[in-house]
Amino acid sequence: MFAHSSKYALKALHYIAKNGSSENRLMAKDIAKAVDIPKPFLSKILKQLALNNFVTSVKGPYGGFYLTDDQLKNSILDVIVELEGRNRFSQCVLNFENCNEKNPCPIHHLVIEEKNGLSQVIKNTLISDLKDDFGY
Repeated sequence: MFAHSSKYALKALHYIAKNGSSENRLMAKDIAKAVDIPKPFLSKILKQLALNNFVTSVKGPYGGFYLTDDQLKNSILDVIVELEGRNRFSQCVLNFENCNEKNPCPIHHLVIEEKNGLSQVIKNTLISDLKDDFGY
């Protein structure tokens, strides 16, 4: 459903939320190893997240990544939209360009409630909610 970049970002944010802090900054290589993501790809994702203030990055020998209290309040939908450039929940399930309420595709009315419900759940899920233990 989501691009690899979004899935990887959410896995990394989960790990950072659970294990990182301003006193315990996490290196990209350690995050990549812990969540089994290729380091070059993860580094690119973390750089983009840091540039858009979804994660804090500190350079240098004692640097690394961590999340501030304000960053923990961001919606994971905002992270996904930032990385993918669009809200997948506003798109047609069948990828028809002009599908909407006035011009629905053949299955539009069959999936719209579920699609909107899932969108709302993702929008209401915060990065802080990723602190729950999923096995990392």
